[in-house]
Amino acid sequence: MKLKGLSYILIGVLLSIIILLTAVDLVTFNVNHYLKSFEKHQIPNVTGRTVEELRFIIEDLLEYLKDQRKLLDTTEIIEGEERQIFGERAVLHMIDVKALFVGGALLRNFSIPLLLIILIYNIWKDSKWKKNLAKTLYYTATVNILLLFTLLLLMNIDFNKYFTYFHYIFFDNDLWILDPKTEILIQMLPEKFFFETATKIITVYMLSIITFGIFGFLYNRKNKGLGI
Repeated sequence: MKLKGLSYILIGVLLSIIILLTAVDLVTFNVNHYLKSFEKHQIPNVTGRTVEELRFIIEDLLEYLKDQRKLLDTTEIIEGEERQIFGERAVLHMIDVKALFVGGALLRNFSIPLLLIILIYNIWKDSKWKKNLAKTLYYTATVNILLLFTLLLLMNIDFNKYFTYFHYIFFDNDLWILDPKTEILIQMLPEKFFFETATKIITVYMLSIITFGIFGFLYNRKNKGLGI
């Protein structure tokens, strides 16, 4: 494969990574997303805590995942005694989860300048860069849409199954298996919350990638089609 063709494929891959990780951040670190979930699933009744108490807990957790605090050591006062809110297994699992978010941020921060470098190189070397870039946007969107629809279909068939696969792939331990009777983390964030979160992330990602795809399609339609 010619270097030029490979460079445009790389542009499509990097763009997908950047948009996906941005969508994850936009949804995951939106406190209102959690507050709406607490209300929808009656989490105050499940946990025995007020919405404001839950907001305080989730804000601490999100600060930790954004690497704005070193320890997940949120406490509360129970019968005059200060106690840790999260259990030991939950805290250890969040160390692994935080590593994923920090790694994702590093990957996105690396992908953005690399994408710009490749794009600038193609503008310099390829006299037909506009047409080829538009093709790349269109085909990148098409592939992503097919993959995302497949993922949504699988999620709706058996979300628990594929959510479990996700944990097997990204974690090398079973710390993610928590007792909902005793662990507030799983009480606050039940499986249905993760289904809704994944769906929202996919929706944000899909809308963004479709926008790029439409631009590529319209440009090439105006300039004699998508033929290679």
